[in-house]
Amino acid sequence: MDAEADPPARSRTERHKCFACYKQFKKKEHLVEHMKISYHTPHQPKCGVCQKHCKSFESLRNHLTGPLSRASCSRTFSAQGCDLCLKLYDSPSSLGKHREICHLSAPASLGTKILPSAGSVDEKYTSKGAKAIAINCGLVGGGTDGSLDLCARVCLVDEDENIIFHAYVQPQSAVTDYRYEITGLTEEHLTNSKSHKEVQDRILEILYNGESARRLMSDSGKARLLVGHELKRGLDCLRINYPGHLLR
Repeated sequence: MDAEADPPARSRTERHKCFACYKQFKKKEHLVEHMKISYHTPHQPKCGVCQKHCKSFESLRNHLTGPLSRASCSRTFSAQGCDLCLKLYDSPSSLGKHREICHLSAPASLGTKILPSAGSVDEKYTSKGAKAIAINCGLVGGGTDGSLDLCARVCLVDEDENIIFHAYVQPQSAVTDYRYEITGLTEEHLTNSKSHKEVQDRILEILYNGESARRLMSDSGKARLLVGHELKRGLDCLRINYPGHLLR
């Protein structure tokens, strides 16, 4: 009876693995939480050997050639990989041909880009004829389990990638998870953050571009296209209702 009561050795040591980044967790709920905040997508850089998803090309480079690189991946990459674009090729001849035309500049060391002071905006965009604006929101977590999305940072750029508005936003409820690995945000960033209403009004001012709210549904108006990833999610957090025909 005692032998039957003992769980199998495998179940005592079983770990739950993320099939995108290969991180392992002791509990299934920890894996679920990781998947909620990691947002793995097909657009992430991926190792051509083991298919692991990496957060950035710099992370992929470290995975392949860094001091703690995976041995099997590093060995294969050193023989078949391009040092610039990190792609793998089936044969030395294919790799040689590729290297003749691959002229990507060598990666620069990681650094911090100086953004405009929080809440600042380039006033020329109240009259400039930019047709599209891209938005990105930094979402932190609220609620008891940190799964409630709260907007804590927002940045707008124009078609030439000029930053025209950047602000830290005071979340509308208590933050329980800053999701630092993804957002890079800490409590200090939100110390002097702008109010939700102030940021919302400034974003709408830029998007409306002098157009009246009742004319937003017109295709011939001056209101700008809004471009972004998971736009609905970000706009819901900002509580902005923008016409669907102006979203991309």
